[in-house]
Amino acid sequence: MEQGMREKVKTVVEFRNPYHIEPPGTLRQILSHPTQENGVIELAIFQEHRYAFFFWNKWVQKCKTPEPPCLVSLDWHQDLCYPCETEKEWLNELDLLNDADVSAFTWSKLNGLNDGQILAAAYLNLVGNIYVHCRQGNSKDAWKDEELIDKFGNAHIIRKFEEFEELESFLLNSNEEKVFFDIDLDFFVLDSGLHNGIFEFTYLKKGRIKEILHSERALMKWIFKRLEGFTIATEPEHCGGLLKSNKFLDTINQFYFKPELFSPKANWKWKNGDT
Repeated sequence: MEQGMREKVKTVVEFRNPYHIEPPGTLRQILSHPTQENGVIELAIFQEHRYAFFFWNKWVQKCKTPEPPCLVSLDWHQDLCYPCETEKEWLNELDLLNDADVSAFTWSKLNGLNDGQILAAAYLNLVGNIYVHCRQGNSKDAWKDEELIDKFGNAHIIRKFEEFEELESFLLNSNEEKVFFDIDLDFFVLDSGLHNGIFEFTYLKKGRIKEILHSERALMKWIFKRLEGFTIATEPEHCGGLLKSNKFLDTINQFYFKPELFSPKANWKWKNGDT
């Protein structure tokens, strides 16, 4: 009886302004484009990685280009769970032009494990091909290329890379023209305490992080030239704690921005004559 009553309950939330709603706890900032003289992009930061879905959709709806950007994601996890039939029904019914609907969906219906946002976005053609450099993958099959056919019949190639240099080599020789750049801060974790059974974390050394993400690195120059949006998920529990997560966020901030992010005049360091 109680279960039947629960199934009939429908929660209705009235937003003060449904056209300017974002997922809870997100921050975003409009920045000049890192390489274009007059262009701008948005950077969004949030704790739950699934919230990236909201911003990818927002940016695609704003640009209204026929081909969405490819996605380049750096993450400990692959985050490549396919939407099930029920999730496809939800996605088919979602009003992508309504911020309130997309925000509520991203928060309440996308998988709380934060592993379904990428292929949900691909299913709706909000991202193009997908390139993930990650650490999760215990068998050779886990690293094989895959393909998703979206609701419109478009094919999305999904490629996973164990080594950064493999990702770099592939993309530098690709014909991708636009990029959504996505970083989950647990990418900087080597051995995850949530997966090794002993709850101890090991991390990339700062020198290696700098080697990978330096603005003069070939792949970073390639990405910034094509950048259409930048998402960062902090996910502190997967980083070994809040302070670790904040440390990695500050590392990205130091590498790329001066003045710092979310200050009134935040800008790319190289646009202020710094490197």
